Amino acid sequence: MNDDQLFATVLEYPDPVAQERLEGLVGLDDVRARLVTEATLLIDPSAVGKWSAKHHNPSLRAAAEVANRTPLIVLAGDVGTGKTELAETFADAVARSLRIEMSLYSLSLSARGKGIVGEMTTLIAAAFATIATQGKACRNSDGRIRRGLILLIDEGDALAQSRELGQMHHEDRAGVNALIRGIDELRQAGLPVLTVLCTNRPGAIDPAVRRRAAAVFNLGRPTDEQRHALIAKLLDGIRVTAGDMKTLVAATGPTKSRDYGFTFSDIRQRLVPEAVLAAVRHDRPLTSQTLIEVASALEPTRPFIDIDGSV
Repeated sequence: MNDDQLFATVLEYPDPVAQERLEGLVGLDDVRARLVTEATLLIDPSAVGKWSAKHHNPSLRAAAEVANRTPLIVLAGDVGTGKTELAETFADAVARSLRIEMSLYSLSLSARGKGIVGEMTTLIAAAFATIATQGKACRNSDGRIRRGLILLIDEGDALAQSRELGQMHHEDRAGVNALIRGIDELRQAGLPVLTVLCTNRPGAIDPAVRRRAAAVFNLGRPTDEQRHALIAKLLDGIRVTAGDMKTLVAATGPTKSRDYGFTFSDIRQRLVPEAVLAAVRHDRPLTSQTLIEVASALEPTRPFIDIDGSV
């Protein structure tokens, strides 16, 4: 079984394109900073030990507990909140922080198999075995890390669906067991490998998977301030009055007819492109008025309803 069957893409870092994409995630600064810090310490926990030795004598037991965490991070949030974009780019900041090379392996959805008994379990086990083999070669002869790996599981609820569901197929249960076993084996081996699971249905994730996560980051829809910052960045070079900006922010937020606003993706991939195309069609400059008209006509992506009925 080759890597093409297991992984949709393999990305390498540091990478200037990934760095630019990461810096372009306006409004996610806090999540981005915390994610990079967590990931850096999970890839290389030695920094915690050095801190403990410096400030506490003898070293704290609490520091050892930090180093023993399962290298699993969950990115949860509604559709269009930037989970995948963040997952595919934050490794660049980790690579630059640790001054090492990083590789991201994105698990292919085909790893779910075709429902043949044992196939999904075999595919998941093979993916983790490949990552573990790669991880064993990520240290120099003196033990120092020279390379870090990330296994990205996008739409993670497709593989980590809760085994508490009564209608769950036996093959799906076996797949979840294989996923948990793979995550545990990476932790026990102490490899510089991090698993990142993205989901817009956190309630559907198996409790054993959630419990193992060293960190769970919940990404929400942009606030008024975040939409203001994103729109201002995207409209750099266009004159937008304070009044028009206020109208744009209001038009892209919750209204009387809906209790939810635009997602980051709605603004970046729908609002601005449609406004530009409208200006092109009429052969006129792009103005804030065109943006307001498009925003007023657009229906933002509806929130995803989780398995427990929450948004």
